[in-house]
Amino acid sequence: MALKAVYLYAAVVALLLCSSANFIQSPSDVFGPVALLEPTPSAARDFGAVVSEAPVAVMRPGSAADIARLLGALSSAGPGSRARAAAAAVAARGAGHSLHGQAQARGGIVVETRALPRAVQVADGGAYADVGAGALWVEVLEECLRAGLAPRSWTDYLYLTVGGTLSNGGISGQAFKHGPQISNVLELEVVTGTGEVVTCSPTRSPELFFAVLGGLGQFGIITRARIPLQVAPPKVRWVRAFYDSFESFTRDQELLVSMPELVDYVEGFMVLNEHSLRSSSVAFPVEVNFAPDFGSDGGGGGKKVYYCLEFAVHDFRQQDSAADHVVELVSGKLSFLRPHAYSVEVAYFDFLNRVRMEEESLRSRGLWDVPHPWLNVFVPRHGAARFKNLLMDTVITRGDFEGAVLVYPLLTDRWDGNTSAVVPAAPDGVAYVFSVLRSTDPARCGGACVDGILEEHRRVADEACRRLGAKQYLARQRSRAHWRDHFGAGWDRFVARKARFDPMHVLGPGQGIFPRTDSTAASSSSM
Repeated sequence: MALKAVYLYAAVVALLLCSSANFIQSPSDVFGPVALLEPTPSAARDFGAVVSEAPVAVMRPGSAADIARLLGALSSAGPGSRARAAAAAVAARGAGHSLHGQAQARGGIVVETRALPRAVQVADGGAYADVGAGALWVEVLEECLRAGLAPRSWTDYLYLTVGGTLSNGGISGQAFKHGPQISNVLELEVVTGTGEVVTCSPTRSPELFFAVLGGLGQFGIITRARIPLQVAPPKVRWVRAFYDSFESFTRDQELLVSMPELVDYVEGFMVLNEHSLRSSSVAFPVEVNFAPDFGSDGGGGGKKVYYCLEFAVHDFRQQDSAADHVVELVSGKLSFLRPHAYSVEVAYFDFLNRVRMEEESLRSRGLWDVPHPWLNVFVPRHGAARFKNLLMDTVITRGDFEGAVLVYPLLTDRWDGNTSAVVPAAPDGVAYVFSVLRSTDPARCGGACVDGILEEHRRVADEACRRLGAKQYLARQRSRAHWRDHFGAGWDRFVARKARFDPMHVLGPGQGIFPRTDSTAASSSSM
C-alpha cells in the first residue's frame, strides 16, 4: 500500500477507535470477525473503466451486523463524529458493473457485498425466494429452477448482484409486463446509513423500503431481498424480425406490449452494419438469412439503418406447443420485412442467459475489459424518433462504432412512483429505452477518445432531457444542480429521505449527489 494510503488507513482506524462506542478496543471489535482490509485494485475499478477512485480500505462483511457496526461507528453522534464521517464515506460494491465510479469510494471504504451470505431459499410453497443481496441473478435463477420456479422480472445480463440492480431499477424485455425488478420485491433487509438493521416492506417501514429501491445506494445497503416467483417455463419460443422503417419497428413493438396475455418479452435493436448484425446473432441459435444493403439511402448520403424486433413466448407444453400458435397469431399482425422473421425454441435458462455468449465473444476479441462509455436514456414515446435521429447525427458513426444500440418500450405505469427511481413523464404511458452499449478498443480509442465520447454523450443526454423530457438511467450526473433537474419534483423527497436515513452522508459517495464537506452533518434541507 502506498505511504499516503497507509496514513489514511491508520487515520480511519484511529477515528473508529476513538468513537463514542468506548468498548471498542481494536478494528476486529468494531466489525466482529471481519476487519478493514487493504484496498484491492478491483475496489477502484468498475465495468465502465473510465473512473478509478481508490479507497483507503475494503470490508468483506460476513453479515448485516458487520456492516451495521461499521456504519454505526462512522455516523454515531458525539465528539469527532463529523470528522469520522468526512474521513470515511462508504460505498457498497457488488459485481462491479457500475459505469462511472458509482460504487467507488475515494478515500473511504468499499463494502464488498459479494462476501455476504448468498443463500437462495424458496419459501411459502414457492410464492417467493429469500435471497442474499450479494447473490448474482444467475445464481438466483439456477436455484429457483430446481423447484421449477423463477422471478418474473430480469436484467439482460444475469451476472449482476441482487442488491446492485435493486438499487438502480433492473430492466429487460419483461419490464413492460411485470415492471422493473424494483417493482417485484416483497421485502428487504437494509442497513441504514446510521447503522440500523431494518426489515422493511410496503407495509413495514415503507418509507425506507421505497427509498432504497432505485435509491442509488444513498439510504442504506441492501443485505437481503424477498423476490416473488412464478412457474418457470421449460422452453421459450424466441422470435426476431427485421425492419427498414423505424416507424414500423416501434409501432409493432407497441402492438406487442399491448398484448401481455400473449407475449412475455419484447426488445429490439438497431442494425447499423454487417458487424452489428453478426455480433447480435451470437446467442441466437438459428441461421439468419438476412443480407441488407447498408448503402446510401438517398437521404443526403447517409447509410441505411435497419432494425430488429424480438419477442418471446413462454412454452409450457412438451408437444403441440401452444407457444407456436401464439407466435403464428402475433406474427401475422406485424409489418416486418417479408420473409425476414426467424423463430427458435430454446431452454428458458439459455434464453435468460443469452448475453453470456455475447460476453464470451467480446472477451475473445479483447473487448470486454475495456472502457465502456455507455449511454442509457428513457425517452417519452413522442420523442423517440427525434432521439434516434439525434443519435444517428452524433453518437453513432458507422465506421468505428463497436457495440449494440437497444431500443424498446416501457410502460411507465409499471413503475411504482413511491420508489426513488426516475422515469420520464409520458402522457400516453409509453417511454422508450435507448441503450448505447459501446466497447472501445484501446488500440484505436485511447483516453482522449473515450473522454470525447463521454462528452458527446453528455451533450446528447442534456439535449434529450431538456427538449424531449427524457431521463438518464445508470448515469452519474455532473453536479448537484443536474441531480436536482434529474429528480425534478421528486428532489425534495429524495433529500428528506437522505436526511432521515443517512444524515451524515456516509453512503454512496461515488454518485456525487450529496458532496461531502466538513459541515456534512448540517441540515440536508440546505441542499
